[in-house]
Amino acid sequence: MVNKKLETQKIKLRLGMMLNNGKCFVCDKSKSRSGFTIHHLEYIFNDVVYKNYTKDTEGQLKYYKDLEPLVLDNPRRFLYLCNIHHQALERLNRFKPETLVMLLKALIITKTKYTNLAELLKQFK
Repeated sequence: MVNKKLETQKIKLRLGMMLNNGKCFVCDKSKSRSGFTIHHLEYIFNDVVYKNYTKDTEGQLKYYKDLEPLVLDNPRRFLYLCNIHHQALERLNRFKPETLVMLLKALIITKTKYTNLAELLKQFK
């Protein structure tokens, strides 16, 4: 009997190695207590969507087995993220664009230990 959780982790790692050398796109770490996931940059018609699978180990394995050929076929549609950063990205995604812009502006002008955040962001212009 194959351990479904281990098999799922193997698929995710295999895809993560292909997408970003097994490292989170955001933090560049290859180890995470919370694990890793594959993030869709965009969904297409009839796409493999996690919410359509059962939330048990069998459903997770089926999801990643179904997702794997899509990632292999078009890796530009996906990111490899640690679960912490995937959750953060999904939360940011819930905001209206105008609200997100204002939140980022507020973050930039907030005096914290990240005083060079404004300088850092200039590289993305």
